[in-house]
Amino acid sequence: MTKNLLKTRTLPRPGCWHRFTDADWAFIGDTLAETEAGREGLSKLFKDPEALEIILANPHLFDALMERRCGSFISPELFFFIMVRQALSRIAVVEFQVADYIAVVCADFGCRAESGPKVGDRQISNLYSVDYLEALQNANRHERFFLHVQCANQFLVLTSLYPDFLHARAIRRGAPDVDYYEDVVVSHLTAARQHILADEFALVEVFDKLTDSYPKVRRALNHTAREFLSLS
Repeated sequence: MTKNLLKTRTLPRPGCWHRFTDADWAFIGDTLAETEAGREGLSKLFKDPEALEIILANPHLFDALMERRCGSFISPELFFFIMVRQALSRIAVVEFQVADYIAVVCADFGCRAESGPKVGDRQISNLYSVDYLEALQNANRHERFFLHVQCANQFLVLTSLYPDFLHARAIRRGAPDVDYYEDVVVSHLTAARQHILADEFALVEVFDKLTDSYPKVRRALNHTAREFLSLS
């Protein structure tokens, strides 16, 4: 496990909209425009980053997602962005980059509304934060950044979307509960933020906001997951 973690070199790629599918753009256009001319006009605005931020913040997208139950045909990136943005708006975390980062993390970890917590082909229940601590001891300075980010992201997904899974595991096995892993997320994001590569990858502001607000971010995402998602 430690050797596998030391091979980690991946980061969430910001700009989840770059991975939106044709079905995603059609969903956005059909939801926010009533006529063909309106949809054509809207599609032109998709190329403007500032306009796109405003478009994707429209609460009608969340309403349509819930009414149509269309999570099976839109991309994970759009699905999670809409859900995360809705959750964060309830606690006045309005930074577009924060919602984008969380959405990309959830999509990259292979989570779907109908699936349980997994990382690739591995059940997350087989992964422990202590594995990262061991890997960090054997890592060089460059590797440590990616390990901190990977660990924070893994437990960001777990604590945000699967708190009941963690709590049940704590009761059944005597494993750490949600609050412990919340601290793991914050501590590893803090360590990653202090690394020179955080600036190189333009993640300093996102890490700062997440570490400052993660407890309330986590609770808001917990509420959204329990109320609106069907997570195994």
